[in-house]
Amino acid sequence: MPYSTLTSKGQTTIPKTIRQKLGIHSGDKIEYLADDHQITIRAHPGILSLYGSLTSQKGRKMSMTAIRKAAVKAAGSRKAKP
Repeated sequence: MPYSTLTSKGQTTIPKTIRQKLGIHSGDKIEYLADDHQITIRAHPGILSLYGSLTSQKGRKMSMTAIRKAAVKAAGSRKAKP
């Protein structure tokens, strides 16, 4: 079982095997969940959890300007409906 030591500043290093298992890297956020005498550490999904959620074949070759215009148009048509 991997372990680490707590420093006087309250810092610790997450063992490499655990970092690899969680898929976390330098700069990633992690969450701590505390229950009585047990702590659970998990990778915070962050913005990367949204990756691919907005993909569409429609806008594949559209410029960012065209995408913005389409988004404004779509938002406007939604507001017009009761």
